[in-house]
Amino acid sequence: MTTLADKSVQKMPSATKALIFVQLFSLISFATIYSTLALYCSQSLHLDDHFTTSLIAMFLAFNYGLHLLGGYVGGRFLSYRSLFIISMVLIATGCYLITTPTLHGFYSGIAFFLTGAGLNVTCLNCMVTQLFHPDDKQREKAFLWNYSSMNLGFFIANIIAGYFQLHSNYRDLFLLSGLGNLIAIVLVACNWSKLKDIQTVYQTSLNKIPRVLFGLTLILALLLALYRLVEHPATSQNLVIYGTLTVFAFLLVLSFAEKDVVSRQKMRAYLILCIAAITFWTIALLVPNGLALFLERNVDRQIFNFVIPPQWFFNINPIMIMLGGPPLAALFQRLRLKGYRVTLTQQFCAAIFLMGAGLLVIPLGIAFANAEGYVSATWITIGYALQGLGELFIGPIGYAMVGQLAPPRLRGVMMGTWMMGTGMGGAITGVVSKWATYSTTGDLSPLATNATYGRVFILLGITSVVVAAILFWLRPLLDRLIREPKQQSSSMQVEGNEAVVAG
Repeated sequence: MTTLADKSVQKMPSATKALIFVQLFSLISFATIYSTLALYCSQSLHLDDHFTTSLIAMFLAFNYGLHLLGGYVGGRFLSYRSLFIISMVLIATGCYLITTPTLHGFYSGIAFFLTGAGLNVTCLNCMVTQLFHPDDKQREKAFLWNYSSMNLGFFIANIIAGYFQLHSNYRDLFLLSGLGNLIAIVLVACNWSKLKDIQTVYQTSLNKIPRVLFGLTLILALLLALYRLVEHPATSQNLVIYGTLTVFAFLLVLSFAEKDVVSRQKMRAYLILCIAAITFWTIALLVPNGLALFLERNVDRQIFNFVIPPQWFFNINPIMIMLGGPPLAALFQRLRLKGYRVTLTQQFCAAIFLMGAGLLVIPLGIAFANAEGYVSATWITIGYALQGLGELFIGPIGYAMVGQLAPPRLRGVMMGTWMMGTGMGGAITGVVSKWATYSTTGDLSPLATNATYGRVFILLGITSVVVAAILFWLRPLLDRLIREPKQQSSSMQVEGNEAVVAG
């Protein structure tokens, strides 16, 4: 007899194709700010390094930390598709305001941008998640394709940002990046009926107007609060860290209160994997913070008479993900078809280990720096390539994990919490970046700062490898909590056959 799960994997839902393009265009503005903000603050606004690193860490912390609010508002007070469009309008407005020449306008732009960016990703991920049955492994494939599309957006944005940064034309760059959000709005509008909420609190509510008004009030309150918090980035970082710890504690309490034994165990496995992932994202989010300044000042970026913009190095990561995402999805399907286990824990271990290895490559480059202290770009390329490969095993897999482990009523909150953990990693990068950019003499030359950078990279790399080893040691426990099968059942093999045909 054909089950609902069997039917759900016969072909990929058509709406997933639309969401792949929505993901692509909606990420361009974020990717532009992500890779350029540190340089913009330093070169155009002339902010000192410590304030800049605190501001970037705050930006990352709130961007990811606020996804919890997106998961709470979306599906409860506004539909996912409506909240996503509102977020796109806020981001486009932020791109415009950031270009104003005053700090007041800049702070306003960051507040608008963060409000939109904090709300939209959870909505997009939940729109993907709800298209699949909880046990449908096609969800993993959909997120791998979606993640590749997202990184194509990063690739396009980094190429454009590097060109404009060479000419210090940040105003036109930020205005141009906002066009991607308008395209995303048109795509969602054209696919409106395909992206409707499925079994959410908002969708089943009989009286939606009070919910919508309350949701809009929350968004306005968030916008006003962020404007004040942006002026105090160090305090904001601490808020995200303490907020994330509070939410984790709350979910732990909920796991004990969960009556269903299977759901309770899966929630505990989810929390353990979230904690491990924070290590990964702390390192990954150093790229637009301390490593952007390291690339600018300590790396030999010249090829003949051309100097490579720092943003173009950031494309190594999305290139690895774009090229590796679809083949990895096919590989997972084929391994499962043959009866091999490909578990969440294994993938997380691989991700964290590869990230640590990628970071440990950079101190090797520092050890072989030239007489002036400049590091060869080859070492940076190898390090970023390993980090990009590692991200493939945790970025899209983490989103798919929420659909597998979260009870339906907590799916939005747990998706937001997963992203909030990333925000906590972003907040921690502010502290790490200050270590790396600290100079007792004020000398920012490579010879003066290489040793400090090297110590920080070694410390983080070793920490990452140790966390991967601990997670591998916990693998049997986590597999039992997640209820990973010891071998693929015949129904799973049928699912794999159907998935290969559909793919």
